[in-house]
Amino acid sequence: MNLTRDAIVDAALTILDTYGLADMTMRRVATHLSVAPGALYWHVANKQALIAALAQRIVEPALNSPAQDAHERTQLIAGALVSHRDAAELCSIAIAQPESAVRREIEESLTTALGSIPDSPVAARALLHLLLGACVNEQTTRQLAAAAGSDVVVSGYGVSRDVETQVALLLRGLGQATPLD
Repeated sequence: MNLTRDAIVDAALTILDTYGLADMTMRRVATHLSVAPGALYWHVANKQALIAALAQRIVEPALNSPAQDAHERTQLIAGALVSHRDAAELCSIAIAQPESAVRREIEESLTTALGSIPDSPVAARALLHLLLGACVNEQTTRQLAAAAGSDVVVSGYGVSRDVETQVALLLRGLGQATPLD
């Protein structure tokens, strides 16, 4: 087998989807690829670098998709953050890393989508933090509900609707026209 960075990220994403972030270890990735754990470090410096690469893979489609406005851009990013098991938590960890490329790319994308509002970079960070927190909460709520065999309802809405409403409220406060219905 030809071991590559992409193959490692693919394997880690499969493990993330199957077992969750807590069980996505370098040893498990190596076992999945039938290589010694040390072989991974020729392609990724450490687990933090793997997490950053996974986060990049997860949000890349949302950042590369055309969006007409900030509301559309936030919907795309939120969709990416819940597209894989524990993806929001993983992205939160990646974004917290110093010099995070994925954080910079998301913030730039949101800043562009916000247009010429005052303090758009600060507003973009606020949107990013709202999305991360809301999506981590959504994924956790869904997992707990699934384990308990119950339906997922938060604040009278389905969880995804709750996130959309929070984003719409923040965008409205920033002067962006958004539907709240």
